[in-house]
Amino acid sequence: MKLSNLSSAQLNQITRLIAKKETLLTRLLKIDAELAKFEGGPLVSVKSVKASVAPVARKARKGGVKLKDSILKALAAAGAKGVKVGDLAKKLGVKPGNVFSWFYTTGKKNSAIKKVGEARYALTK
Repeated sequence: MKLSNLSSAQLNQITRLIAKKETLLTRLLKIDAELAKFEGGPLVSVKSVKASVAPVARKARKGGVKLKDSILKALAAAGAKGVKVGDLAKKLGVKPGNVFSWFYTTGKKNSAIKKVGEARYALTK
């Protein structure tokens, strides 16, 4: 949804939700500080946590390139008969949903990858 398409009521609702989130975060940090007193650990200030929350939440994933390379190698090794998503997921040590998602998003952009059966993909040349 584009910001320019939001109504004033939606903007007000977003503003209220953000304010509520900040209030709850402040309360949570105060509770954590009280718990830290009992544990004997260092006290955490509200300012230090607020500054560190946003960058961690927006950190980019680095596994996408590895997954792509691994899938393409497995497809090349499988030949024209292709490979099933479940078998590929086990081989790569990832969830089958991640592999399906890769085929429906990134894999769709590669014209050499074809669906050759139910949950089976092959690399054509």
